[in-house]
Amino acid sequence: MYSKESIKKVINLMNARRTYYAPIAIDHIKMAISTGNRKIGRVMNVSLPPIITCANCKECKYLCYDVKACLQYPNTVIDARIRNLSILMKDRNEYFNRIDAAMSRRRKNKYFRWHVAGDIVDVDYFNRMVENARKHSDFIIWTYTKNYAVVNEWIRQHGGNKNALPNNFTVMFSEWRGLDMINPYKLPEFRVVFKSDAVKPDPKKVHYCPGNCDVCKALHRGCVAGETTYCNEH
Repeated sequence: MYSKESIKKVINLMNARRTYYAPIAIDHIKMAISTGNRKIGRVMNVSLPPIITCANCKECKYLCYDVKACLQYPNTVIDARIRNLSILMKDRNEYFNRIDAAMSRRRKNKYFRWHVAGDIVDVDYFNRMVENARKHSDFIIWTYTKNYAVVNEWIRQHGGNKNALPNNFTVMFSEWRGLDMINPYKLPEFRVVFKSDAVKPDPKKVHYCPGNCDVCKALHRGCVAGETTYCNEH
């Protein structure tokens, strides 16, 4: 668990990088779009800064894996997250256009994950994510969010039916202890099994996250398939 001092340090480092990029023209800021890593496998992904773009992170920030990465590698991880945020804040159209262009160049392993770090910013941002999925119907796309209100509002605006979301786009509501996860449209959930939980789900009856998205890609299980999934606290 990270201390309040560590969280403050990360926020201060992120704010310092925001100040650095503020006067720089958007054409001179390179966007950070990853083609995958050892943890999630060969999954294209884009991230925003943790904490400052995350709704409902009052508790989970103290165990956030990306806070750990920001503390360990501030010159690379924080810089990448803030570059993406800077582009988004300067020109939202450009931010999504760059993601679209990168996805259009992808010839194989057409899987895309929004927000390894960070979260959905607002309803307009989520609407653009939906449009991205419609445009790239040959991709399997998913995201995790604790900004339940934004997704619920989008679905409400589109007839109150989760089927308004593209078939290739899975939105996983991410659970955390102490959060009131309001899920009226029965979206799939990503649940955490905490070490202190007295009762744990039967692994034979639920889908457990194997810790590498390539496994579920091959099996078409879990988040890839829009299936409620559990992971152990880590």
